Amino acid sequence: MKEVYRLQALVFLGGLFLSTNAGPAQNWTPTAAPPQNWISIVSSADGTKLAGAGCYGLIYTSTNSGAAWTPAGTNGALHPWTQMASSADGNRLVAVGSPTIWTSTNAGTTWTETVMSGKVWGGVASSADGSKLVVIDYNMGLIYTSPDGGSTWTPTSSPVKRWRSIASSADGTKLVAGSDYGTTYSNLPQIYTSTNSGATWTLTSAPNQPWQTIASSADGTRLIAGVYGGLIYLSANSGTTWTPANVPSLRWGGIASSADGTRLAAAAWEGMIYVSADSGQSWSTAKAPNAQWQTVASSSDGIKLAAAIYDPSEGGIYTAVAPPELSMTISANTATLSWPASASGFVLQQNPGLETESWTDVATPGTIVNGRNRVSVSPLSARSFFRLIHR
Repeated sequence: MKEVYRLQALVFLGGLFLSTNAGPAQNWTPTAAPPQNWISIVSSADGTKLAGAGCYGLIYTSTNSGAAWTPAGTNGALHPWTQMASSADGNRLVAVGSPTIWTSTNAGTTWTETVMSGKVWGGVASSADGSKLVVIDYNMGLIYTSPDGGSTWTPTSSPVKRWRSIASSADGTKLVAGSDYGTTYSNLPQIYTSTNSGATWTLTSAPNQPWQTIASSADGTRLIAGVYGGLIYLSANSGTTWTPANVPSLRWGGIASSADGTRLAAAAWEGMIYVSADSGQSWSTAKAPNAQWQTVASSSDGIKLAAAIYDPSEGGIYTAVAPPELSMTISANTATLSWPASASGFVLQQNPGLETESWTDVATPGTIVNGRNRVSVSPLSARSFFRLIHR
């Protein structure tokens, strides 16, 4: 089935006009991952390597964007997994479940277990190279960091909180952590940030809400945090100020961000996945089943997405390809069009006018330059329209 995702580029008598039609939201399709109480899913930067963990279940990995799944080499251990993190290449993985931290350097084939008695790990985050890790203690504890991929761990100067969510910049220097209500309601939930890999922490102006999930852009500037039974909040200045997003008040289970913070995805227990292509300024519901969505992951460009359902009676892991943006530049009588290379299965088409459906595939072969498919079309007609379709 052909599906038109975006019609964007128009050349008219040598002038360039751009129009943006968002097109339909991406379709989510089920993968072969088995149903279990999926609690966390992570993705490599290119979206090809995925890993997911079930609460008191197994860890599964995929090397083909979710087409096939393999149980990870954790000796069949069933743990109260709470969260996973992945390096950009997908080879270094870390999974936490009270009171253990499991790390892998070979995409989940083998694992090393570190036991820290008395800890109830609520979450984990990783730098892009997998060397800098950070874990949070949900049992009125501290935040711990590791500079060596999990070989050693050191408590930070964070306040004692019921920590619930954590995210990291690509270089591991900027961290953001959210907490839940403490053992008494006088210990309010808050969001703290660090700009020095956890050496010191700063309280932000985020409202006192139970912060279930949090994500960061690669540079740590754009942050997005979801409340369990509330709104999503956005920050464009590393947490200095926060703005509520135009979304319903829901139990947000997971949030994912592209590297630049432009493309976002959020999963809700009430049965919906919401997506944004403008840094959270506007949102739309994805074409996903109505299910208890717990967690969502994204490739670095935000094109490839994966999400998992907590209730095993409602399904397992689903994947989607978000509508890519088609860009165009004009030089002399040549149009150069490009779109993210990770958006596989898309074909560029051309039409001399919109009065008819006379779309034909562009025969010019394309090349991949700096992670983008690039096609040059020459000579141009007086009027030329271009679009991408998915086959």
